[in-house]
Amino acid sequence: MVLQSWNDVKGFQNEIATIMENSHKMDRISHSYIFEGPNGTKKRSTALLFAKSLLCTNPDGFNPCNTCHNCRRIDSGIHPNLFYVRPQGKVIKKEQIQELINEFSKASIERGARVYVIEEADKLNLTSANTLLKTMEEPGSEIYQILITENYDALLKTIVSRAEILHFKPIDRSIIRRQLMENDIDQNIAAAISEYTVDMGTAIKIAHDKNMTGIIDLVTSIHKAFLSKTESALLQFKEQSNTILNDLDFTDFFLTLMIIYGKDILNFQLRHLDEICFIGESETIKQLSEKMSQKYIEQNLSDMLSLKSRLKFNINTKLAFDKMLTCLERGYKYGTHCSSDTI
Repeated sequence: MVLQSWNDVKGFQNEIATIMENSHKMDRISHSYIFEGPNGTKKRSTALLFAKSLLCTNPDGFNPCNTCHNCRRIDSGIHPNLFYVRPQGKVIKKEQIQELINEFSKASIERGARVYVIEEADKLNLTSANTLLKTMEEPGSEIYQILITENYDALLKTIVSRAEILHFKPIDRSIIRRQLMENDIDQNIAAAISEYTVDMGTAIKIAHDKNMTGIIDLVTSIHKAFLSKTESALLQFKEQSNTILNDLDFTDFFLTLMIIYGKDILNFQLRHLDEICFIGESETIKQLSEKMSQKYIEQNLSDMLSLKSRLKFNINTKLAFDKMLTCLERGYKYGTHCSSDTI
């Protein structure tokens, strides 16, 4: 989602939007910002909006019009007054910063502010960071810089001291769920994805990945099979097991959703109904919660969490998942509970 206005930012990062709008109203826009926070918190999109706010030729207060020549060129990544610096390999090199400084020492091709954005700023090495520091001391009246980082503590303290720090918080899961549903994503799928990630970009990517959404459908089908005397949860899994087990991301996604569904069953039993993720599966969750005691539901969750922590090691994942599903199926269908070391 492209941020069109600071009201859009409020939907994800209300505090950030308020700070920026108030700074504009009081004519106290800083020339140096550090946008820090976890991945997926709209740091880069907000930096782009900031550049548009400064360069737009027909703004509404601090909001860009999004239609003028400057706004359209920024969206296309071709505005001559907007510069990006990204790591070359594992670091941002001194030569990259020196090239940026040389560019800003020349007369601007176009009138107006000049903005540069340094992505993954924590990858500045010592020499490149010290070179950048010189520009931060006297940036120039129409030069603005934004450093973006997920690792704020790795920045030089001297750089931090010369910039205004804006802390981007993880996006609330309810916002991700709502955004997905507003884009015609099924309620169950939107809820599951929002529980799995707080990165909006990742959430959207998953929502449009047929393999990932197929895994969500599989998890709900498996739990329905736990209630059926004729259907086998294990057989349903085996039909998709090659897709799931041949990709570690898919493997982790499947197991995480199984854990989330298990938590829903426990939450229903404890009457924590507002904490249920798969709200569209309420009837199935209700019936499953009546099939097993709280003790055994908690034990199953503990076993699955233990299995999740072992995925990164060289284990026989197929065997482990077969055991897990067999154990769960026996428990829900026949009340035969596995020992804690079965999974």
